Amino acid sequence: MMGLFSRLVEAGTLPSYKKTIEIYNPLTGTVLPLNEVPHALFTERMFGEGIAIKPSGYQVFATFAGTMLHFPELANQLRIIGQNGLQIQIQLGIDSHLMLGGFKKIIKQGESFEQGQLLAEFSLIKMKKQLHSILCPITVLSSDKIKGLQAHYFQVIAGEDKIMTVYV
Repeated sequence: MMGLFSRLVEAGTLPSYKKTIEIYNPLTGTVLPLNEVPHALFTERMFGEGIAIKPSGYQVFATFAGTMLHFPELANQLRIIGQNGLQIQIQLGIDSHLMLGGFKKIIKQGESFEQGQLLAEFSLIKMKKQLHSILCPITVLSSDKIKGLQAHYFQVIAGEDKIMTVYV
């Protein structure tokens, strides 16, 4: 454990930082603490600090302008890198690799995209029927390079609302 719990900050306890990076919501739904994800890889911050979204939509949009780093054949997980150097992982549901389908790639691995661009689609109905949790963790893979992360917990619309502010 790298002590990533200390990266989550509140508005009154911001660390000293050089710049902020706003991360926009890739999914429509409700933003929840990462601790609510029923999987130790996320609660123990093995994929970095972040939030989870309980989706109410079926599309995944780019949180910022960047490049698709990793997009496996099953299309249930996206790893992107922003022009700002920040790496984000978007996991669509917990243990969704067991679904064998229900995900559609719009952008391919290695392709560039703009903030708000459609990256993928998924079947929320199939996720609800087949998964024990539809929560979608959004984590900062390069958490060791940031000074802090402030989560914004509320109902969000994909591409329109900020879900995290990263302090670098």
